[in-house]
Amino acid sequence: MAIALECIYTCERNDQLSLCYDILECLPERGYGDKTEATTKLHDMVDQLEQILSVSELLEKHGLEKPISFVKNTQSSSEEAKLMVRLTRHTGRKQPPVSESHWRTLLQDMLTMQQNVYTCLDSDACYEIFTESLLCSSRLENIHLAGQMMHCSACSENPPGGIAHKGKPHYRVSYEKSIDLVLAASREYFNSSTNLTDSCMDLARCCLQLITDRPPAIQEELDLIQAVGCLEEFGVKILPLQVRLCPDRISLINECISQSPTCYKQSTKLLGLAELLRVAGEDPEERRGQVLVLLVEQALRFHDYKAANMHCQELMATGYPKSWDVCSQLGQSEGYQDLGTRQELMAFALTHCPPSSIELLLAASSSLQTEILYQRVNFQIHHEGGENISASPLTSKAVQEDEVGVPGSNSADLLRWTTATTMKVLSNTTTTTKAVLQAVSDGQWWKKSLTYLRPLQGQKCGGAYQIGTTANEDLEKQGCHPFYESVISNPFVTEEQGRIGERSFENVSLFV
Repeated sequence: MAIALECIYTCERNDQLSLCYDILECLPERGYGDKTEATTKLHDMVDQLEQILSVSELLEKHGLEKPISFVKNTQSSSEEAKLMVRLTRHTGRKQPPVSESHWRTLLQDMLTMQQNVYTCLDSDACYEIFTESLLCSSRLENIHLAGQMMHCSACSENPPGGIAHKGKPHYRVSYEKSIDLVLAASREYFNSSTNLTDSCMDLARCCLQLITDRPPAIQEELDLIQAVGCLEEFGVKILPLQVRLCPDRISLINECISQSPTCYKQSTKLLGLAELLRVAGEDPEERRGQVLVLLVEQALRFHDYKAANMHCQELMATGYPKSWDVCSQLGQSEGYQDLGTRQELMAFALTHCPPSSIELLLAASSSLQTEILYQRVNFQIHHEGGENISASPLTSKAVQEDEVGVPGSNSADLLRWTTATTMKVLSNTTTTTKAVLQAVSDGQWWKKSLTYLRPLQGQKCGGAYQIGTTANEDLEKQGCHPFYESVISNPFVTEEQGRIGERSFENVSLFV
């Protein structure tokens, strides 16, 4: 018996299984002859040999021949015992593909090998190895069969132990381990695919859909598959593996904008793509802010101020601080005519900009405020002047009287005359005022100009009253300031007319 055992275990050939069985049949059975400690030990070794031969037979049955010595040497090693992995993978690669019944037979044989020889493994490991091989077999029917071997949701019940129940295997792989197996298989398929239409992408999706309650890890993989499709719609040609390995996925959104320049108008779709790609991780506010900044920049390139302002308003409403730059760009865009909105944008930019940018933004904001001041003054002149001219028919009559000559002593005529003359001056100086303000680039010009206002050297104020055809030598008549004398035909009035004129000029000054 000892010699027979030594011969069998010494042989390293994998085609001697039938001879090994022949030798086994020649050995005496237990109970034959004297029973000693040595014979008992030898009979135990023969029983073990029989179990090892059965495992070798099962391996040969499934096309994975191994020497008897290999099975004996690996029966106590959990790593080497995972030849079951090679066995199941070998079965999955067979052409033509094996049937479902063949897979079920393989599972039963694996459990037999585990119980007889590879006791270092537990039955759960056999189910996991078997299920993993089904998932990685590149066949949809095998993937669905793997789904029958797993807990596919957290609330699924684990049925009593057993291999089959009503023709179907019981679920034996735990929910957590099922998620790990599905993720590993789907990532393998995803990484090996060339595009969205690759058959491997369908296999990856099929694996993920086995887990019915969609935990975050499974949903992230499904979203990544969907993101690849969205990228292709925007004209971005990239391998799925490159999408997975991209360290900064906001660059993929930027690539979409580069490939489809007008896609900045599709903000909802781009924001959805950013969510699928998990831009900025699990921070939705940061993700939305980064995408909207890119959209504003692209809208400004196309001078689409309406779209740019829409996104800037949202950025300001959420208080996204990194948007100060694009807000300042829109606020300084001369083509954008909404000065009030531009002022708001500059105020936001000044609030969130770094200290090094404050000086430049303050200068731009000051210039913008000067422009707003001009616009308000100009609007006030045009609006109120036009309203008075159109509202009162006396204005045209007053202008005609001014062209004819000096008004009469009637107080109503004097009031009409002074009002019409004042409005005529304001109307004539509007264009000149606009040109002056536009030519001034310094927002503080008016402060500097005050330093030049001083009395004329070497002249007396009274000398100005000697100019003109009508002089007020005795200062008995009231008159206007010499600055306005050139535009008023009769700058001097009597005392009574002066009192009426003063009230008139007070009203005009309030109007202005």
